[in-house]
Amino acid sequence: MTTIEIAALEAALSSAFQGGELRRRELRLTAEEAEYLTLRWERVRLTALSPSGDKMWYTVELNTLPA
Repeated sequence: MTTIEIAALEAALSSAFQGGELRRRELRLTAEEAEYLTLRWERVRLTALSPSGDKMWYTVELNTLPA
């Protein structure tokens, strides 16, 4: 991912989880974006839901405890 793509993804995620009260969202991500999240964000859990074109719907949960 380019620096601009990473910045756009980080901004979208910040907006999606703004305020901190929401810790679970359904988001449409590319495989590259999903991989970025699992590698760069601590205690995040992604659950693939269904395909949507070139992206996939995921449940994204923040601050999850290890399984």
